[in-house]
Amino acid sequence: MKQARVILPLRVALVASHLMVLALPWLALVGTGALGWDLVHQTRVELTHQATILEVLVRDELAEARDKDPAATVHDLALGHRLSEIRSQTLAGIRLLDAQGIVAATSGDGLGEDLSGRPEVVDALNGLPAAVLRPRAAPSRSRSLVGPGRRARVRVYVARPLVLGEELVGVLLLNRTPREEVQALVQMAPRLAWGVLGGLLLTVLFSFYLGYRFSRSLKVLAATTHRIADGEMHAAEALNLAARSHLAEVRELSRAVAMMTAQLRERLAYITEFAGNVSHEFKTPISTLRGTVELLRDDGEMPPAQRERFLNNAQADLARMERLVSGLLALARAEESGGKVQVGLQDLLGAVVARHPGTVLEGQAGQVIGVPEQLEALVHNLVDNAWRHSGPDVSVAVVAWTGDERVGVDVIDDGPGVSPGNQDRVFERFFTTDRDAGGTGLGLALARAVCRAHGGTITLESRPGKTCFRVVLPRAMD
Repeated sequence: MKQARVILPLRVALVASHLMVLALPWLALVGTGALGWDLVHQTRVELTHQATILEVLVRDELAEARDKDPAATVHDLALGHRLSEIRSQTLAGIRLLDAQGIVAATSGDGLGEDLSGRPEVVDALNGLPAAVLRPRAAPSRSRSLVGPGRRARVRVYVARPLVLGEELVGVLLLNRTPREEVQALVQMAPRLAWGVLGGLLLTVLFSFYLGYRFSRSLKVLAATTHRIADGEMHAAEALNLAARSHLAEVRELSRAVAMMTAQLRERLAYITEFAGNVSHEFKTPISTLRGTVELLRDDGEMPPAQRERFLNNAQADLARMERLVSGLLALARAEESGGKVQVGLQDLLGAVVARHPGTVLEGQAGQVIGVPEQLEALVHNLVDNAWRHSGPDVSVAVVAWTGDERVGVDVIDDGPGVSPGNQDRVFERFFTTDRDAGGTGLGLALARAVCRAHGGTITLESRPGKTCFRVVLPRAMD
């Protein structure tokens, strides 16, 4: 069973994509853990700052106590109540340890507890500030996201050595739980709400605006192509609106459709003209053959010589029709122009000249991209045309030349030339001045079709004593 595919209008797709882009930063913050890590880092920095302030407070208190009693220690400082007040404001647990790591004052419980084995305390007793993370039990999910309670599953511990003069008199140990990512986002919601709402509104409006602007051109393009497909070639004028689209791809597609439509018009005109030409060229020999068959069938007493003449005429008409069919097939293949390869034109010219004794080959031709059989037929038709139409004493030369980007072949004869009235018609299908000798008028038409299919041109310059057919093709770059 074929799986159903979801097809969305452009506006809906743009809204969905813009909303996804809008949501990506938030998803990235939470999904990558970047926000959680930043909250932990923020908590550690805040605890470090608090420890610095408390260090000054404890040193001042201890200095005053030692002014009265030089043997005073941190155990002699009555700081428990003050630490509890600080905890109520900062949510940080605070413990003051003596030089042996024993809790001398605390904002909560644990007074007298020995913490000298903790890594951060060991570093602090050695005079080095330290910070560690420890996991904590998962908090109740019923705890409010907007309350002061913290929901993260780790707790940050910061230990700072307490030095008076050059004496290590104790350690300040602070700890606090960071905010959870979702909790932080919820707590920022009142300030972010208007910004997020504005972003959503702008995203939707902008997406619908872009969808309208972009889909309008696409709708015109789609409707126009449907009309063209239904045979309304004049509908291509509506492509001008799509061609003014702000989207480069739509503009390019509009130009491509306009070009395709122009080619279709040209092809339709070509087919119409071609059908008329074929009908005209085949009508006469078919009528002649029909009349010949009727005469031969109705006149059983026709003299043998007359019967032979009629049969010879019929055979000549059949031969001409066969040549017409072959020429039309060759013309159709030339216009398809598939299967191109790199061709050494010099070798091809040598092969054609070898089939026409008396033809001279001059110059050097380079490489081209094309169909070898069609290129050979092109040169053969030009050389054959020169020999057949220029008289018995004619001389024919094939002159090859190579430019920076082009390769050329000139077929030159010194015959009487082409009359000015016929020079503009020699490349038309079925036009020939040699019909009585079996000419089909397709040789030069085939030559022009091959040139066009290979991106080249063919021109004629003719005057009495010199006729030159010049073929110019793109050069194959090495």
